[in-house]
Amino acid sequence: MSGISDGMPDWDLLEKTTFWISDIDLNAADLGTVAAVAAAALGLAAPEVMVVDVRPELVAFDILRHQIRPESVAGKERELLERLAELDGVTLGPEAGVHSEGILGLIAMEPEEANRVLAESAALAQDISRTVARRAIVFASGAEVSAGKIKDTNSPYILAALEEAGYKARFGGILEDDVIAAANHLEGALGEGYGLLITTGGVGAEDKDCSVEAVLRLDPQAATPWILRFKPDFRRHHKEGVRIAVGRVGQANLVALPGPHEEARLGCNRLLAGLQQGLAPGPVAEYIAGALRERWRRVMTEGGSEHGLPDHCH
Repeated sequence: MSGISDGMPDWDLLEKTTFWISDIDLNAADLGTVAAVAAAALGLAAPEVMVVDVRPELVAFDILRHQIRPESVAGKERELLERLAELDGVTLGPEAGVHSEGILGLIAMEPEEANRVLAESAALAQDISRTVARRAIVFASGAEVSAGKIKDTNSPYILAALEEAGYKARFGGILEDDVIAAANHLEGALGEGYGLLITTGGVGAEDKDCSVEAVLRLDPQAATPWILRFKPDFRRHHKEGVRIAVGRVGQANLVALPGPHEEARLGCNRLLAGLQQGLAPGPVAEYIAGALRERWRRVMTEGGSEHGLPDHCH
């Protein structure tokens, strides 16, 4: 195959893992070799294909994996049959052909038709990817916001900034101060096809702050740079300080920003600038964190120690 489908993701076989060849007869053939040759023709490892049924004029195979690269199997009927015909004990009749259901139906396509299908599929996948990438959802967090004690000024600002940047954005609600519940809400948004998930608040040092931990449950490799660090007193401050998170699940970005409005604004602006530059999660996180650290250095320098710790640490 040409490079039409280069870079395409694997396709899920959706439990349709069997294909069979008609007008074929075996006579003292080595089934292990038959399976290995079929695997090689389809660009698979020998242990990934096995013969599961042999009948007069029919041999059935099963692929022992759930996903395949479509270009490895598309239009491979002729090559598969030619390789099998070379084996001792294998006889193909004039009507020999490959049959299957689901994705494996690509095997029996003519190469030109297979190329067309893969090209159209790649274009569709790119369209879907672009659409998902521009769908955003924003969550507030904290019992204070839920109780109406604190006005959520962050979400309206971020939603407006996202819309201005070309995203289709909506408010996702207020996350509970519970890491599992918060992670479940984020996971639900991923399942709904959002490509950018942003939370504000819940990144401080109290034991109720769990936005960063929720992101880490979904992406254990998420970047979580520190903004401020200090020694926990285990009364109010149960963690070493304040940090943000930027992770990725599939093609979706998950971002946990601080709650204080000026920090949320600054973080949002840096986030959008970093994404516009095509930065990966780690560099985006550091790009945001650097600006937030600089802000706090400036605050502490200009205001002195009476500023104490930021609001999200109290």
